[in-house]
Parts: sequence; structure tokens; C-alpha cells
Amino acid sequence: MKNRFSTSIMLLLLAPALSQAQSTRTISYGQYLDKVHGGWVGKAIGLIMGVPKEFAEPWPPSNFEYYAQIPTHFSDRYSGDDVYLPLVNQLALKTYGIHATQQQYMNEWDARFFSGRVWVSCENALDLYRAGIKPPKTGFPGYNRNWDDMCSQIAVDNVGWVTPGLINTAAEMADEVAHVINWGVGADGGVFIAAVYSQAFFTDDPAELVRRGRAVLPAGSRFGEMLDDVLRLRREQPDWRTTRQILAKKYHKNLDPKDRTGLVVTGIGTAIGLLYGDGDFAKSMLIAQKCRWDSDCTAATVAGVMGTALGYSRIEARWRLPLHDTYENYCIKGLPRWMTFTDIARDSVEIGQQVVKEHGGQVSGEGEDRVFVIPTQTPRALARQEHVTPELIAQGERELLKYYREKLSSVTRDWGPQWTMTIASLETRPEVLLSYMGRSKVLKAQPGPRGAVLERTVTLAPNQHHYLRVGVAHHPTVLCEATGQPEHGSWRLEIQVDGKKIGGYNVVTQGGWVVWKDPQCDLSAFAGKTVRLALVAFQGNPEFYRSSSTAYWSGIEILSLDQPEPWR
Repeated sequence: MKNRFSTSIMLLLLAPALSQAQSTRTISYGQYLDKVHGGWVGKAIGLIMGVPKEFAEPWPPSNFEYYAQIPTHFSDRYSGDDVYLPLVNQLALKTYGIHATQQQYMNEWDARFFSGRVWVSCENALDLYRAGIKPPKTGFPGYNRNWDDMCSQIAVDNVGWVTPGLINTAAEMADEVAHVINWGVGADGGVFIAAVYSQAFFTDDPAELVRRGRAVLPAGSRFGEMLDDVLRLRREQPDWRTTRQILAKKYHKNLDPKDRTGLVVTGIGTAIGLLYGDGDFAKSMLIAQKCRWDSDCTAATVAGVMGTALGYSRIEARWRLPLHDTYENYCIKGLPRWMTFTDIARDSVEIGQQVVKEHGGQVSGEGEDRVFVIPTQTPRALARQEHVTPELIAQGERELLKYYREKLSSVTRDWGPQWTMTIASLETRPEVLLSYMGRSKVLKAQPGPRGAVLERTVTLAPNQHHYLRVGVAHHPTVLCEATGQPEHGSWRLEIQVDGKKIGGYNVVTQGGWVVWKDPQCDLSAFAGKTVRLALVAFQGNPEFYRSSSTAYWSGIEILSLDQPEPWR
């Protein structure tokens, strides 16, 4: 008892000195959980609101103000990546600890994601990783075709939730994760979002959130320049629509957005929603959604930030209660079908406790009586400088193509040695089947984000008519393990001469059955020339499996005739 009393006296005597050395902020376990819970549920609400208008919001904007169809829960089946990307990143921290490496993040992605449920830079990164390319090359320009997209903006929310008030820690952790999928300005978007979430635990002033998030971005950031413009225009322009149009003219090719994943323009919607929403959950979310572009992402991010700033208990009941705190999982392997956002948020808090203690904070008490004392961090800009040039992108592409050529060099040796496979997904390695659905020596290849490509240089004799004929097929319908429903899939053949498309053909199963087709393409216009032929298989629209876009080739031949054959 005496020792305990002496220790208490010492702590009381030291407290003033500690507070002078470094200011701190305090948050109870209940407050922490309420805010993280509000963040996760806010993201889900924003996603449900945004999906019906994704790339479909008119301009001037619609009067869409509430759920198109009132939900009974959140389901990730159709467009849930804004929620399951940060959730899988959280699982990586739970599995590997708060110092999870880029390699460990990708290990978690590889184990958890169906290949058909991630897109753009995320799809590129996962396909590269499954081909043996390690991060951060998975996000590097030229390797990842979408290195500057907005995916890190929707994937690192969890970092902000485990770094309450620790803005520099949030920026550093988010920068590490973001470079798995993005680079330069692409990574900046994720850093900004994580920093904003981190600050939302201790302020609900949107302008302060944006200013502090902007402060951690590296010097010369294009994303930071955009944020400066939004902050300035918020002071000058009372109507968010005017601000949106001014920024669209500067940062986008035109006012009818066609770039589905443009990072800076997606960030415009997020920043405008925060700054013009007056701290109101619904108003902020709806403005972000009505800015157009990838508006399910902007609505989800803004609703997540405002849900964190307000806390779950302060989100209006008409928004949160229909979800019944319930997450229906289709897209993450190894997790139950039904989960609660409360349980997901509890995991965030437990990870956050580790981060707080490691970065100079203290946690007292047990269980729900815990109190977190968190040191204040003054925002500090990241020191990195990543200047992406056309030469850097070209260098990355050359390295990537060289890597794939070496990996695939032997694929066509016994199938058609005059043809070379230059790129394909290695999720399922290309192979030659002795027979497939009635034909022998069939080349099987799964298209990746860049397709599956066969190339050959050929000299076409003058004064003759030349026709390319290729046998193509698809595989039978497969049963999806996640949904229990049939997944048909498809792929698209594109024929190129010297890099220009001259023909195409859609390849599908018919009634679930494999049917071989032998489309032909007229090459007569190139008679007398030496040309580079490319047959490219592009994936169709798989729901869960990229492998449902697998291409089958039974052979390729070039017919050279003295007389034209019109029926060809």
C-alpha cells in the first residue's frame, strides 16, 4: 500500500512537467469506439448512397436525397470495395502487427481477395504480386498502369482509425500502404485521407481537418495544390457547384468526366463535400456524391470522415438504423458471412491501443474503462519526393514486359513456335492442354489487366489475299463459392497490326456449354509488308473470378490466296 501511494504521489508531481514537455489529449474507450464505429458505418452509408449514381449523376445534379431503396443491412457483393479494402488492410495489422510490411499486406490481399473483386490499381497490384513481383514495384509507374488513381484514398481509412490524433504516424503508415498500389500523387491521396481521419477524433471542424491533412503532404504535391484551391475557393465562392466547375476545368479534360478513377478529380469531390457540408453528416455526403466522378467513393469517404468526427451515436437515426449494424460479407475469404460493424470497430480500437502506446501515449484502466492519453503531433510534411516523368513510366513498362517475356518464353514452344506470348496473368499460369472440348493442343491463358497477348512478325506476300483464322473458346460455367450462383464470364479477342486494332470477337459460352468458333480477319490490306501481328485476349466482366475470363486457343493460321474469298 505504501509503495502504491508513493508511486501515485510521484506521478502527480511529474504530471505538470510532462504536460509542459508535450501536450496531450484524452479520449475514453467509449468515445474512441463510438467514433471508429461511426467511421465504419458512415463509409457503408455513403457507399449505399453513392452506388446508384456512380458515373450516372447528371449535371446539374439530381434531387437524390435518400436511399434509392432502404437497406436492411450493408452487403459488399456488388460494390463494396470502399469498405472491404480497409477491412482487409486492418486484418493485415491484426495478423502481422502494427509494423506490417508491404509484403505482408500483399500476403493478406492474396489470401483474402477474389481476383474479380478488386479493380484498377488494386487489380494491377494483386496480379503483379501473383506473378512474383514484390511491392513497392506493384505500385510503381509503368508496372502498375493505374499508379496515379484514387484507390489508396478508399483503402487506408483503417490507418486513420488506429492513429487517433497521431497525424504524422497516420501519414507515415498510410504512405507505406499506399505504395503497394499507387505512387506519387496516387499515394498522396491516401496519405491525406488517413491524416484527416486521424484528426477527426479531436475536431469536427471540416476546414481544420482539410488544412491539417494537407499539411502532411510532400512539397510539390499536385493533390496538395488541388486542396489549396478548394480551401481558397471555399472562402470566395458560396456555392459548391461553382467551385466544382472551376476545379473541373483546371484538373480535368472537360466537364463531362470520363476518367473513372482520376485521383485529383475524385479528391475534388471529397474536399468539396467536407468544406461545403457545414459539419452536417448528410449534407456533406450528398454534396460529395453530387460532384459526380467516382461518386460512390467520394460519398463513402466523406461519410466515413464525418461519421468519425461525430461518432456513431450522433449520426442521424434515419441513416444508421436501417443498416442494423450488420455487414453481409461475400468478398473477403475466411471471414463469416454475417458480421457487425461494432465488432469490426472493436478490432480497430485494439490495434489503435498498440499504436498509441508505441508513439508516446498511455492507456490506463481495463476493458471498457480504459482511457487513452495521446500526445499531440504537429503536422509535418512527408520528406519524400516522387517526380513521375514519361521516361520513368516507359522504363517501368520496359522492365515489366521483359519480366513477363522471360516468364512466358517457353509457353508456345510446343504449340506454335512462331508465336510468342508476351504477357498474361500468372494467377493461373498459361499452359498447353493435350485436348479440350474436342480439339487437341489447346493453349489456355488467363488475361490480366493488360490482357493475354500473342505476337508474331510476318511478311505477307504481295499480290495475294491474306486471312488470319484463329480457333477460340471459353470454359463451362463455374459455380461461385461465395454466392453459390453460376458465373459465366467471357473474354474478348482483339486483332492488332502494328499496334492498331483491325478486328475483334466476343467469346462466350452458349447456355453454359463450350462452343468453338473460328473467326477470321482480312489482312489483304497489308500484302507486300512486314507487320507485327498481335492477338490480345481481354477479360470480360467477371463477378468474382478473373479466371472466368480464361481464353482458349486451338490454333492460328494465315491463309494466303490468289483470289479473294468474299465469304471470309
